Amino acid sequence: MGSRVIQLTDIHLVPRQQRVSKVLDTYTLFEQAIEKIADDLPRLGQVDAIVVTGDVSDHGDEESYRDFHAIISRLNLPYVVIPGNHDKREAMVSAIDGLSVCRETGELNSVYPLDAFDIIALDTVIPGSGAGALSANTLAFLESALATDVEKPALIAMHHPPFDSGIQFMDNIGLKGRDEMARILAQSPREKRVICGHLHNSIVCNIGNATVLSAPGVASSFLTDYRDDAPVGFTQDPGGYMVHDWSHGFRSTYVSLSRHGGLFAF
Repeated sequence: MGSRVIQLTDIHLVPRQQRVSKVLDTYTLFEQAIEKIADDLPRLGQVDAIVVTGDVSDHGDEESYRDFHAIISRLNLPYVVIPGNHDKREAMVSAIDGLSVCRETGELNSVYPLDAFDIIALDTVIPGSGAGALSANTLAFLESALATDVEKPALIAMHHPPFDSGIQFMDNIGLKGRDEMARILAQSPREKRVICGHLHNSIVCNIGNATVLSAPGVASSFLTDYRDDAPVGFTQDPGGYMVHDWSHGFRSTYVSLSRHGGLFAF
């Protein structure tokens, strides 16, 4: 039996009529993304859930999270939300039902079981910082989650990537604790895939016997520029989303949010 999820990331939602960096109408961009996904769904077959890997809001305001819920609900699919560095946990929990909060730390770590695999959602937020960290609590949560039902595959979802992207301004706000994460992954016999956001770009790496990949952003795109003096900024090139499924193994597929010009016969 297989399972399939859609991954969205880096929506950076602001209330209607506002702009991110005076340029991006992220409210309209998100509406257009959901309309495109709705059009794509008949071609994708059964989709069990949507996984949103952080930066749902640009400022972490409750209004943006309420707008997010209203817009994504048009797909009539359950969704899993993980905070990113632009998000505020308290506002997210207040506006979005069903988030599991650690009483001691406020972190949002959860396990969402599907038929074919578990989604293990990890909180990497350092409040007030663009960088991320896997706290001792989150690493212990990951180790415990992987230790249950070791025959079942695991899709591990987080915001900050546990690898260097080569994009310097993003690596400067990268993830702490990734070596410990690699050790935990390497010790687990479960089949694993790690997915993340943050980079507004699709990059594939390996960590601790697992494939890890970042998804393109909804709001904007970042250039692949490995120069030390690469300019800091974004482009308005069309983003995309990922489809992750498991049948006899994990498969991850990039889908553009741009509208194609039609299908041509060979």
